[in-house]
Amino acid sequence: MTIDRVSGAVLVLVGLFVAWERQVLPLGTANRPGPGYVPLLLALLLIVLGAILIARGKDSKNIRSIPWTEAPHAIAILGCCVFVSLFMETIGFRLTLLLVLGFLFGVMERIKLWLTLLLTFGFSLGTFWLFDSLLRVPLPRGEWGF
Repeated sequence: MTIDRVSGAVLVLVGLFVAWERQVLPLGTANRPGPGYVPLLLALLLIVLGAILIARGKDSKNIRSIPWTEAPHAIAILGCCVFVSLFMETIGFRLTLLLVLGFLFGVMERIKLWLTLLLTFGFSLGTFWLFDSLLRVPLPRGEWGF
């Protein structure tokens, strides 16, 4: 198996999953699209692009030829994604991002402490202010209201 074919297969599977999960949202009509319209279009785009990647992926490198030197970073990012999906509603957007970004910047990237704190608090509080206050997108505040 080549890198491109494995990547294409993952894209097709994600597209199929999104298309399946989109069923809970009404599709609407062409004149009045519902909330399920864009997720379905994006899922179809993922499926098509994944299929193209599979079809044209015969010339890419074999998946076994990849040096997995970045595996710890990939596992850490995946673990952070799982953490965010499990705890965002419980502890809130700001605290979740503080913990995740602090871990990624401070532990995984080993950035200086002052820069880690600056980036972590800046991104966490800045994105909350941007989306919640300016754009009026309701973000989870957690059980403590933070």
